[in-house]
Amino acid sequence: MQVGAGFSAAIACSALFPTLTGCTPADAPPQAGMAFLRPADVTLFRALLPAIASDLAAADAATRETRLAAAVKNIDRTIAAMDQNGRGELRKLLDLLASTPLRWAVAGVRSPWEQATPDAVRAFLARWRASRFETLNAGGVVLVKLASVAYFVLPGTWAASGYPGPNPAVYRALHS
Repeated sequence: MQVGAGFSAAIACSALFPTLTGCTPADAPPQAGMAFLRPADVTLFRALLPAIASDLAAADAATRETRLAAAVKNIDRTIAAMDQNGRGELRKLLDLLASTPLRWAVAGVRSPWEQATPDAVRAFLARWRASRFETLNAGGVVLVKLASVAYFVLPGTWAASGYPGPNPAVYRALHS
């Protein structure tokens, strides 16, 4: 009961802090070209993806940028297709991680997301997966699943996951 109250207070604070500083995230529109993700959310997922998809480190800058942009767009489309309750819960999580004091306290990431190293992000995700609190476990799982599926659905990433691609004969038969 106390843990639930603590997480509820943290989420309430994630909405309160920006209001006190004059920046209300509830009123923030999605980033240009996105249906759901706000600029802070895009920054978060751009920090998460290199920690989850380790092949991004070996990619050249142009390939890396193309894959990051496509994966973030896939994440946005996935969230936009969710029902209203799912989007609402995800919004709470993303707002929590966008708040600097709460990101420090709950995620343990001291630097802004755009400066977070893949190792720092992996440590944050590992802490949430190992947490005794189901709320953190669920939040970590959702972030990893959204990012990994959005990334590894891209044809250029199939080799990194060990997927050889669709069987050409079956693909032609289905798409002819």
